[in-house]
Amino acid sequence: MEHRNFTRVNYTVGASISYGNEVVFCNTDNLSLRGMYLKTGHEIPLNIPVHVTVYHSNLSSLKVNAWVVRREENGVGLQIKDLNVDSFVQLRNIITENCKDQGAVLQETYKMLKCIN
Repeated sequence: MEHRNFTRVNYTVGASISYGNEVVFCNTDNLSLRGMYLKTGHEIPLNIPVHVTVYHSNLSSLKVNAWVVRREENGVGLQIKDLNVDSFVQLRNIITENCKDQGAVLQETYKMLKCIN
């Protein structure tokens, strides 16, 4: 079993990835406070910065700046580099609501403070 430093939860909603002059619409597969996996057949290059919008509600969406760290046939793995306070709170709430160990998410919150702008 793979060991991760941040709680990862399955969560499927619409999302978009922007880089260069490209915008790719896709779906989330799973999320953590430090990264996410997005399902897409589009070949997004490795090791590039991207802007991601996760459309989790009719009223709001969360936005993160991330780095493409893994690419597979059906999607990309992203590491979050920074996000604003509102998006961080939304992301933390999604993870807390969908995980079994809410205490772990609280500890992970402290590790993420340097990424919040």
